[in-house]
Amino acid sequence: MTVNAAIVTGPHSDFPGSRAVVLEPYGTDRLARYDYVQEEYLVSGTASETPYGTRILIRRPADPARFSGTVIAEASHIWGGTSVWRAINRFVMRGNHVWVEIDSQAPSAMGLIAGADPDRYRTFTFAESPLSQQFAATIPFSPDADYADVVEEYDGFMRRWWDATPQSPEILAQVSAALRNGLPGSGIKARRVYLGGISQTGGVVREFIRHHHDRLRLPGDAPAFDGYLPGASGGPALPDVDVPVIEVLGEAEFQSVRRRCGVGGQVRGLSHRRADSASFRLYEVAGMAHRETREMSAADRERLAGCPLPSGARWSTFPNSHVHHALWQALLDWSDTGRAPVPGKVLATEGDTDEILRDEHGNALGGWRTTYVDVPTSTLTAATPLGRPSWYHGNEIPFGPTTFSQLYGGVEKWQRMVADRLERYLQEQTYLPIDAEELRR
Repeated sequence: MTVNAAIVTGPHSDFPGSRAVVLEPYGTDRLARYDYVQEEYLVSGTASETPYGTRILIRRPADPARFSGTVIAEASHIWGGTSVWRAINRFVMRGNHVWVEIDSQAPSAMGLIAGADPDRYRTFTFAESPLSQQFAATIPFSPDADYADVVEEYDGFMRRWWDATPQSPEILAQVSAALRNGLPGSGIKARRVYLGGISQTGGVVREFIRHHHDRLRLPGDAPAFDGYLPGASGGPALPDVDVPVIEVLGEAEFQSVRRRCGVGGQVRGLSHRRADSASFRLYEVAGMAHRETREMSAADRERLAGCPLPSGARWSTFPNSHVHHALWQALLDWSDTGRAPVPGKVLATEGDTDEILRDEHGNALGGWRTTYVDVPTSTLTAATPLGRPSWYHGNEIPFGPTTFSQLYGGVEKWQRMVADRLERYLQEQTYLPIDAEELRR
């Protein structure tokens, strides 16, 4: 099926009493530092044989001449938020790329965006759908329930959210086509467009790869997207397609971790695992939580202020964003130059189960490595099993002075070991130089 480009109008200006609704302002304070601007466009068309009207939100270099030609797109989460931007906003702006939020999921577009300013978004229309609040209120979270019941309830919940937004895949493809034609008044015309997602939107990307990549094509049978990076989701192993795919899962996505939090989730044991290919890599990251707290926003800090932590613990300082930066660079290089990234890396597990094997400190073995697990100063817990929303975030218990001294003798030796390990990561291209330098400092 050849898709038509969405009809794009704008940019849609702010006016007194009405500003573009930003579902998650995280990182927007950096826009001025990188000389970036935010613009809003209205988009419309027909998807699933039904008219739709929604918007896209873009962040781009103020001077279009700086634009790299690369667009990184994500669907907004079904109940709000843009997790890819949260994870890689510095990477996007350092590279002069364009980021696009596509409000293709009906529950969040209608319930959170149009609901916040009905006059500004009066052209929004979708096939009839439940609103995002109905899903947020019913996501299974049952620490005291039998885990099989949690999984069954979660699977039913998943079916409901896919059924709630059937137009989303075609909207995503039509917006990609429009971006390649050029955004009116912006000087932005995409050379390549990539689709990413984390958590629920990682599931959106997986569903697109599995069911829509071959079905929804641009004129000339070109793919709608030049590559995909689904994260923190999981499910049946992904197929090979004719563009690169990098999948990433943190330790927190494993059922052996989530089960203790009373959360179901998309991962089912090791069913997502498959071999590397000419177009596929899978990376599982030791110590990585579902959401980063190292770069936590003020809103997140306020939201977590009342959440209890285990005795002696603090919120994790693990740098999720560094991992995502390296993976996105690997995907862009793979797509642009054909240079394949390093072989896939999976966590060490007990036989064919999802039970993660751990070292003497309790940190995960195997998988994508960082100094936080290779030269550790704490025991990392990838999900905090004391209630929602805390399970999204990891915590850590720092080693005491005696343990630290036994391991490293002193701070200077530990610093040298960190520097040596970072050099190895740079050679393996599992860290970007700018992020390695941040850790050195």
